[in-house]
Amino acid sequence: MKLLIIGAGRMGVRHAQGALNVSAISAITLVDINQSALDNATQALNSDQVTLEFLLIDQFEAQPGEFDVAIIASTASNRKTTLDLVQKTNCKHILVEKPLGQSQEEVEDLIDYTASFSAHVAVNLNMRLYDNFIELKNTLNTHPQYIGDKVISLNTGTLGIGANGIHYLDLCYFLLDANKAELVAGEIESSLIPSGRGSQFGDFGGWCTIKFYQDEQYKGRAHLSLTSQSSAFGGWQITAPHARIYYNEVEQTIVHQVRKEGSEMPIYRYAADYLSPKTKDFVSPFLGDLTAKWLEGLAQNQELLPSMKDSLGAHELMFQWLNLSPTHTQTFPIT
Repeated sequence: MKLLIIGAGRMGVRHAQGALNVSAISAITLVDINQSALDNATQALNSDQVTLEFLLIDQFEAQPGEFDVAIIASTASNRKTTLDLVQKTNCKHILVEKPLGQSQEEVEDLIDYTASFSAHVAVNLNMRLYDNFIELKNTLNTHPQYIGDKVISLNTGTLGIGANGIHYLDLCYFLLDANKAELVAGEIESSLIPSGRGSQFGDFGGWCTIKFYQDEQYKGRAHLSLTSQSSAFGGWQITAPHARIYYNEVEQTIVHQVRKEGSEMPIYRYAADYLSPKTKDFVSPFLGDLTAKWLEGLAQNQELLPSMKDSLGAHELMFQWLNLSPTHTQTFPIT
């Protein structure tokens, strides 16, 4: 497969590094508007098995060529223009970085725009690809002590709702096996989080409470806090009817505290018949590894990431939350 990557910054390079480990990839072309980004990518990438090409955008526009797969790793602005360019390559699969736009209107417009594409267009909400989260979802929805209403809580620092928050919203949908959500309450902090992509971009901190449903069936709720006032990272808890989970993203460990299966103690006898906590590794893979997993899926005719349409719920939830901002309305400078 020939792979096109639009955007040769850190994100694009990480995608390329993962793709270099996929045997089905024969060639990779990285395209950017900035020569220095291409120079950095040239230094970061090398391979004896995969043909590598680095092009400025005007060089690529003059002769796009044909590709099997394209990854759009550039910022959220001008996505339609970029997709038009990618369409000229006759690729079969396109991966777009989240968020799809800087407003709900932009997102819906882009989803409608790509509905007629012959290529399948997916969104890189990649926490669904973590082996550990796939296993955790199975545990939450099949093991007796975990079945029933759940509460997910996250208390972390200045990660940004546009950068990481949308991943967490999608993860809640995934773990709870939900397809609907209701923002119950929330707040957006007034101080903007600076972006490494330039002064024209920024992100937001805040907190929210959300109820999740599968059709009309209540599945659980989430309390998320991503404050712009802290550098702390990664504090998760999940409470189930007869179990509690602690996930530490820094230490890469997860702890399960579970009531003995078959216990006849009533639910109000808190902590009764609980077994000793069990700790295991819970490793977050590198972005490149997730890209490789997605590409390997495509090579086997499997699409492992949500489509544009399937990502709408997470985007709607994010913009409902962001619209509580005291400083911005409707459009947000997220990347």
